[in-house]
Amino acid sequence: MIGIVSFGGYVPFNRMERKRITEVTGEPAAPGEKAVANYDEDSVSMAVAASLDCLSGFSAHDVGNLYFASTSAPNREKQSASTVAAALDMPVNARTLDFAGSLRAGSGAMLAGFDAVKAGAGKVVVACSDCRLGAPQSQWEQTCGDGAAAFLLGDDQVIATLEGGKSASAEILSQWRSNNDKYIASWEERFYITQGYNVLSGKRLGRC
Repeated sequence: MIGIVSFGGYVPFNRMERKRITEVTGEPAAPGEKAVANYDEDSVSMAVAASLDCLSGFSAHDVGNLYFASTSAPNREKQSASTVAAALDMPVNARTLDFAGSLRAGSGAMLAGFDAVKAGAGKVVVACSDCRLGAPQSQWEQTCGDGAAAFLLGDDQVIATLEGGKSASAEILSQWRSNNDKYIASWEERFYITQGYNVLSGKRLGRC
């Protein structure tokens, strides 16, 4: 039986009340607050914290794979998964992989992790972490909070199994951030809902 053996999470201590945005910009803000990473935190450090929580009661030496998923890794050309694995004191021959470039990085890492366990690669830690930055006065400034989650995948002591899945892929412009962009950009949401998700789901179900 293959599935999730353990899970953990990390949410930064710092909070920003959304009403503070209204005080600065004068624009309406949603109620509540969002978690904000401290000045000495990033997606890698949060992934380490979530993975340590996930591995509580387990030995990192028994895990042979670490997958790190994020759209906001601190380095563009240095692998982040190896840094997380080193912080967890995983074996030096552990397989480390980064998943990036899409909001589907986390689900992609999970599916790859399940496939690795099924193929006999041993236990896999999947750490998903993000510090996405929304532009001032945009909807993303209010909705994007920072945090991380980690999952230990294996075929023993399983607490939740993957019963099935289905993937679909299509080229649609919805949210993006180029190499030179600091903030998230997005198209008008009605476009990618009506011309993206709705059309794609209809085609997959044979309605179009």
